[in-house]
Amino acid sequence: MEIAHRQMNRVDLLEIAGRVDAATAPQFKRQLDTLLDAGRNRIVLDLAKLESISSAGLRVLLEARRRARDWNLAEEEGGDIRIANLPPRIKEVFDLTGFTTLFELYDDTVEAAGSF
Repeated sequence: MEIAHRQMNRVDLLEIAGRVDAATAPQFKRQLDTLLDAGRNRIVLDLAKLESISSAGLRVLLEARRRARDWNLAEEEGGDIRIANLPPRIKEVFDLTGFTTLFELYDDTVEAAGSF
């Protein structure tokens, strides 16, 4: 798994490539925790190059979403994890697990970043 990070004005973009499984989920969690610990709670995940995601990866997403939304700020300043460029095979996983109702999904990163 490879993670590329780009910090924009109020949003952080993480591009995830490869597989998020039991072996790589801790690296994924560390990257998200680093941002959230720094108060960077508006995060867009670009999943265009994501090949697969396991239950360990899905748990990391859920925990990061909870942390981003629990941030102690006014609602207009609140955070979230938004998903962009969800590949069809990963969308099937999201549909089966109910994640499509938990996360806001966008067709591209510009739209996702602009949604904050």
